[in-house]
Amino acid sequence: AQSGARLAGVEGLRALAAVSILVYHCWLYSAPDGQRVDLGLLGRLALRHLPAGVLLFFTLSGFLLYRPLAASVLRQAPRPSVRRYLRNRALRIFPAYLLVLLVIGVLLPAALTGRGSSGSSIGRLVGDPGVLLANAFLLQNYFPASMDTGIGPAWSLAVELVFYLVLPLLGWLAATCARAAGTPWSRTAAALVPVAVMIAIGLSGSLVASQVVPPGSGAWHGGVVRSFWNHADLFALGMALAVVRVNLEDGRLRLPSWWRMALTAGLVTVTLVTLLLTDRERIYQYQGALVYETLVILACALLLALVVLPVTASAPPPALVRLLDTRLFVAVGLASYSLFLW
Repeated sequence: AQSGARLAGVEGLRALAAVSILVYHCWLYSAPDGQRVDLGLLGRLALRHLPAGVLLFFTLSGFLLYRPLAASVLRQAPRPSVRRYLRNRALRIFPAYLLVLLVIGVLLPAALTGRGSSGSSIGRLVGDPGVLLANAFLLQNYFPASMDTGIGPAWSLAVELVFYLVLPLLGWLAATCARAAGTPWSRTAAALVPVAVMIAIGLSGSLVASQVVPPGSGAWHGGVVRSFWNHADLFALGMALAVVRVNLEDGRLRLPSWWRMALTAGLVTVTLVTLLLTDRERIYQYQGALVYETLVILACALLLALVVLPVTASAPPPALVRLLDTRLFVAVGLASYSLFLW
């Protein structure tokens, strides 16, 4: 956003994230009786892991939004305008979201109005103005009456919104830590302080969700699980990659020639372990979410690194980047937010 240069492959990653969420929810609600269609190995090994698209969105947000702040610290430049940043975030998120919420929650009986023993209930949100307002302001995660209402996957937007609001404070923290920095590497350490803070916040939220208010303890557990507190660490690896990217751009860091091969092997290994050795639903049921989400967010970070970390100025883009930058992927990526809401 600072340089005006578009990063090749990023729109393609947005496309992957949005389509994975769309396909998962179509499968989740695919049968009239509320039961998912049994697609054998495809369902057991792949489809149930498609919510990883949400974590890919978190990783992307951490990278893209922290990158200008990291650049200002590392290059000793002025920080971006907070007012312009908040205005851009509001215009990006709220107009389309409020339009879709109005259509499904007021005009059509197509909003989630709650979850009962028989599954999700569908209707209009006009019967409870408080629930409608909570959804309109993306506060539905924080009240028992509005939990899992409105646009179901929009719970992740409520988490993103808190990250948007916290990010200027994280930028201020990095800049404050960098005031005493006299070398490029001490400025790098200052830029990584917010990364450590986000990891600490997320780990403390996960600990509370599993030990203090464990599954079955009622609304408090749901509120913590759906909160930014429990998900803050999922933005951290993207933020760390932003620091690495700026250092590579400025020539302060060089990667070894074998880095792409190592990251590709790591991505394949983590993905296979996640698909073959973990059961997402049983893990969440038995308080193993931290291990599962760590594997998935690591895979997302490795994938993002393979796309956004430059090879060399003269080398052609890798095959993965060329694929993600094809016309179809870019078109779907540009429409990814609308597709996610739909």
